[in-house]
Amino acid sequence: MNFDTGVADRLIGACRDAARTLQDQRGGRESISTAALTEFRGVFADCFRENVAAERAARSELVHMLEDVARRVQEAKSAAEVEQRRLDQVTEWALASGWARAGGGFAVDVGPRPSMEATDRPVVSVETARQGFRVWASGSTGGASSADPDTLDSAVSTFRIQDGSDRGAANRVSAAVSEFEDKCFWVHSDLDAVRGGLRRFLEDNHQDATRLSDIASTFRAAGGSGDLGQITVSNGVLVLATAPMTLSGSALLGYLSTASEADVKALATIPGWQQTLRGMDPSKIGAWWAGLKTGAHTAVNESGFTPVQELLLAAAPAMFGALDGMPALARVRANQLNAPSLLRAAENDLETARKLSGIGQAHHDPNRTKMLQNEVAYLKQVEAGDVQLYLYDRDQSRILEMIGTPGPDTRHVITYVPGTFTGMNIFYEGGVQQVSKYLNDNVSGTVAFVYKDGRFPGEEDTAGGPNLARIGEANDEKLARTSGQQLAGFETGMRTDPYLNGAEQTGIGHSWGLANLTSSEVAGARYDKVISLAGAGMLPDWKPQPTTEYSNLYYYDLLVHGQGVPNLITKRGVVWDGNNPIHRDEFEQHYYRGPHDDQLRAINTVEEGNILMENHNLIASNSKDNRRVLDEVSEVLKR
Repeated sequence: MNFDTGVADRLIGACRDAARTLQDQRGGRESISTAALTEFRGVFADCFRENVAAERAARSELVHMLEDVARRVQEAKSAAEVEQRRLDQVTEWALASGWARAGGGFAVDVGPRPSMEATDRPVVSVETARQGFRVWASGSTGGASSADPDTLDSAVSTFRIQDGSDRGAANRVSAAVSEFEDKCFWVHSDLDAVRGGLRRFLEDNHQDATRLSDIASTFRAAGGSGDLGQITVSNGVLVLATAPMTLSGSALLGYLSTASEADVKALATIPGWQQTLRGMDPSKIGAWWAGLKTGAHTAVNESGFTPVQELLLAAAPAMFGALDGMPALARVRANQLNAPSLLRAAENDLETARKLSGIGQAHHDPNRTKMLQNEVAYLKQVEAGDVQLYLYDRDQSRILEMIGTPGPDTRHVITYVPGTFTGMNIFYEGGVQQVSKYLNDNVSGTVAFVYKDGRFPGEEDTAGGPNLARIGEANDEKLARTSGQQLAGFETGMRTDPYLNGAEQTGIGHSWGLANLTSSEVAGARYDKVISLAGAGMLPDWKPQPTTEYSNLYYYDLLVHGQGVPNLITKRGVVWDGNNPIHRDEFEQHYYRGPHDDQLRAINTVEEGNILMENHNLIASNSKDNRRVLDEVSEVLKR
């Protein structure tokens, strides 16, 4: 028969040990829970109290279940022993009978025939242990709660120690159950409820410890612990700490509008609510932020923000500094508050790069060291308020610098998109801001955004310079579409700013930057004016907008030369299939001679190629040689 008594004994022992472990922990858990509740007040304390009771009941249920399993397995073992004795007797009797028949008349006492009826196979099964649901308050921000985080953390520590012991005991029971089912299948067994009941108990306990730890951390971040001890926060911040996704976007905004200083301190340590804000309509974000300056809290600091606004920006500067719908000046302020953290990261990377250089690492790129030096210097300007960042994510190569100050007198908003090979380092060095700074200085009421939201075609991954092997990306339709959608999203978010929304919107694209701009038109963005500075081309499905004024300003440069080269297969141009601003009647054409054009003859020397490249870069500069172009752009803006 298939019944291993040693295996049965192991299951009996594992169940009794687990029951004893659970039983022995009861007093300690009760004591530490009572201590935690002594200074815990509010709806979350009520939930914890209910969960303590639910845990107590579930523990008792599991103890009874484990003891019941041990008893039933013991009974099954006894039945198996009875059946084994019967089978042994039948075997002995059969052997004796056979010997008697073969003995040739010798008298052999075989005894009476034993029972041939098999013992009933027992059933070893238990019902699922009843365990109440553990719940934590969520979805409502009303009211307040108070606690001493130290006592809560003490409870969490005890719970996790106990849970570790419980988990070990549960694993031993689960292993013993599996072995029993495998090697004792003479018994009808159904013990899934044992494994399931223990698993749910451990999961519920883990959730209780995690939630209580989140709550303790929230109270501590709000200023609790130490000499202060108990502290009060709104239930809203505890909802965000324990179940942020249960709070709707509108409820979250309503809560943030009334958050206390202690709440906002705690928010800095809670990430979940930030994801909810990122998923909201930018117009709702903008309206909410504006509403924070109404009512009783209208006083603003020297930066123009109310105390609540300043606290929120300081609590999550990285998030608010990249949140679409936030006014431009608020994003700039958030990124300024975030600059010390960014600066520390850049300085650490620079220190590492210098160490690699000092020990002669073969793969160390000195250009990266130089870029990091430039980044440190740039971020110090951000920290001082001399550079205004609308967006900054160094790891994803995202940077938007705002030039000018939005206000009631803002009349022109420029989105300036630089061209191929644009990396982070050229921002640090001020190379791509030249046109925007000139226009801000010379066209009153101008605010410009110098835009780079992600890696540009040909951008070097680590040193921020050009990667000539990736030049083909500048002609990539898929990249242009993706980048255009990103730019269109920026335009939507930026224009929720009341100072910027009513102004004239102009897109200026240098080289590939025009492909990015016109692709954003395909994605739904609309501009009053689009200005091409030696622009590369447009998607095949791009259509000029009837209310948009298009201009193309260029020198004879390397890109213009390339736009004249035909594709031998398609018979169209090799650059954007000939769909270039220089070839489209919708663009008002403005051609200029470069300072060294007289030296150009046939394009067959390195020097002439350099002149064409210089012309391509010249049009995006504030060089005196480019003054006619800059003046023309200024006139286009003004008319």
